[in-house]
Amino acid sequence: MAVNDILDVGQRGLQAQRQALTTTSSNIANANTPGYSRQKTQLVNQPPHLVHGLPIGSGVEVKKVVRVHDEFVQKQLIDEKQSLGSLQVKAEMLSRFEALTTQEGSNLGDSINRFFNDFRDLATNVENPSLKNVVRGSAESLARSFHKMNQSLEMGRRELDLRVEDVVKHINTEGREIADLNNTIVQAESRGEVPNELMDRRDLLIRDLAEKIDLQVTEDQRGQKTLVAGNAVIVQGGDHFEMSVRRSAAEGEKAAGSMSVFIHSSGTPREITRSVKDGELAGLMQARDRVINPAMKHLDQIAFQVTQKVNELHAEGIGLDGIDNRKFFKDLGDDVEHASFHFDLDPDIKENHEKIATGFSSSTGDNRLAQAIADIQNEKMLPAGQLGGEVNLTVNESLNNLVSQVGINTQQETQMFDHQKAIVDQLENYRQSYAGVNLEEEAVDMIKYQTVFNASAKAMKVGEDLLDTILSLKD
Repeated sequence: MAVNDILDVGQRGLQAQRQALTTTSSNIANANTPGYSRQKTQLVNQPPHLVHGLPIGSGVEVKKVVRVHDEFVQKQLIDEKQSLGSLQVKAEMLSRFEALTTQEGSNLGDSINRFFNDFRDLATNVENPSLKNVVRGSAESLARSFHKMNQSLEMGRRELDLRVEDVVKHINTEGREIADLNNTIVQAESRGEVPNELMDRRDLLIRDLAEKIDLQVTEDQRGQKTLVAGNAVIVQGGDHFEMSVRRSAAEGEKAAGSMSVFIHSSGTPREITRSVKDGELAGLMQARDRVINPAMKHLDQIAFQVTQKVNELHAEGIGLDGIDNRKFFKDLGDDVEHASFHFDLDPDIKENHEKIATGFSSSTGDNRLAQAIADIQNEKMLPAGQLGGEVNLTVNESLNNLVSQVGINTQQETQMFDHQKAIVDQLENYRQSYAGVNLEEEAVDMIKYQTVFNASAKAMKVGEDLLDTILSLKD
């Protein structure tokens, strides 16, 4: 081997180990960076050359720096995080909604009991005008309780719709960044660069986006990712298609004024609400459409039935002024929707409690009407199911059923979320153990590369000494 060959081999060794040390240092520096995948320097030996028929080694070179990545685990995380995002937001929102419904339901139940009990007290002494005033007061309190619970449910629905809007904005922001990264990665690779950090960032964004909406991810021959969500393409190469929300008319489970999701992939926005099946976006809409909206319908049904039953009986009674066919509550007609919002006393009763009828005749001691209204509380007049069915529940039982149904939904979603979280945590732990940075292993590699670096430097020193000796012989 010529002296120059020794210097060349030593120089290549220094360069290769320096690159390996740089990669290891970068791993250590990014040990706590979210989404970072450990990188590894691939070293290969230089092809030997023949000297007098004998193969002589030419040293080492860096083939490339690769990131330690498992695409199968990435796909599993994308799939499982979709369900996690949906279940997490439903468990979170329904837990808050359950506490609110329980409190307001308890207050409404107390108001219902007080209203009918006051009518029972009135039936025992119909000649006492102060008891009619008490009945009017409890009826007004009942109206306030219906309004308060309706307001709480409506606020919950509006909060979910606002969250829908926020999630769509987040999806658009991350989608644009992924499209930009697609372009940047292709450009970097065309220049011969290895954009490992950019690919890590793109994978992290895709995993995060999967929690927001159900995703199908494909990769073309150039390494660009295409994202399909809700049967609509949101990212294709360097192109990103915006999503938007708008309030729409009632349809199926969806109440009027609820937020719907649209995609702007062509000239006319196309609605994809029904196609969004998973992720946080789907979870928000499912909590709204399958829990809060049915609860509001249930509450409206209770308010409507109480209004109808009390009004039917009160219209048959005769007040002290001799007038019959007077309603006790404000007439709602046949419109069940928003009954809890419009629930109120009839203007005549609100103005003068003396107009409350207590009997079916004008006789002074007739208390049959007051007792009949009080007995409405124990009448089976409401369906057991939210969507109809056999009428076999009293007012109180129906209200308790509303509250308990919310609690059951919350418990189911919470249990499913805990199970799904354990699955995702297991996958994350596996990804971290495979692709994450282990500081102890990196420290060992650092010592190994440093040792070889020093040895390569000594080899070059030996070559330099040999060259000096040869030059001195010429002198």
